[in-house]
Amino acid sequence: MKYVILIRHGESYTNRNGILSSELNRYRLTEEGIEQARFTGEQLNGLKFDGIISSPILRAVETANIINQYLNLEIKTDNRAIESDFGEYNGKRIVDIPDKSRDELGMESFESQTSRMIDLINSYTGNYIVVSHSFPIRCVLANYLKLGEIESFGLDIRHASMSVINVEKEKILAIGSLLLSPEIRKIFK
Repeated sequence: MKYVILIRHGESYTNRNGILSSELNRYRLTEEGIEQARFTGEQLNGLKFDGIISSPILRAVETANIINQYLNLEIKTDNRAIESDFGEYNGKRIVDIPDKSRDELGMESFESQTSRMIDLINSYTGNYIVVSHSFPIRCVLANYLKLGEIESFGLDIRHASMSVINVEKEKILAIGSLLLSPEIRKIFK
């Protein structure tokens, strides 16, 4: 890719209920999540992209479809944009998970998520929107910022927020933003 806008899905019932889930078709967007996705779509309206790539998980697909109402692009699902693999903690409430590292819990590693997301970005040519999940997006941003997993915990990836990367220059232009600056908008005119 030349430029990528990484978008976290809108609020879903997993978020509202504090549940970790990588189930494909179980948790939809909340009404708030639908409104968040619409707002993001409005921010992108009139801009030009080569396509939208979405995680295959329902909450991301719903977000991509709502955003696409403003863009009318081809949407591709790509497993590399999928939510973290939570192992035996899939479907569990966050408050019920022991305070241990992802490795100790048998969850997908920071390195694995970084690798698959960077592979996704490097396998497309042009300017794309990628709709994914908080942790995979944080992994990509940490990679460009040269941060490790622990150092990246402060990166706040809000629902339906946009993180913009100039991939060719390996430069982050925005992190978790709900609005695009005039300078960033010019890139996609």
